[in-house]
Amino acid sequence: MDTNERSESSAKIPHQPFHDISTNSTNSIAIYTVLCILRRMKQEVGLEAMLEYHARYLETIETHNPRLKHAVAKALGMMSVEKMYREAMK
Repeated sequence: MDTNERSESSAKIPHQPFHDISTNSTNSIAIYTVLCILRRMKQEVGLEAMLEYHARYLETIETHNPRLKHAVAKALGMMSVEKMYREAMK
């Protein structure tokens, strides 16, 4: 696909306030569940505890699956999370 084809195909996609990482219903359920757990944890035990849990959970995943850690780090290297944040907050 050349540059013109990419820009034409992306022009047909309506703007979404958040980067769409949910490519199927299983992903959507998993992502939504994790976000709801973190929200509830923040409400019940506070932001600091929620962030500690988040960090520990990531450490556990990365320890047990270094290939996933590497793949995600590579993907994040091609993204601008600051831009994602700004677009979501519009």
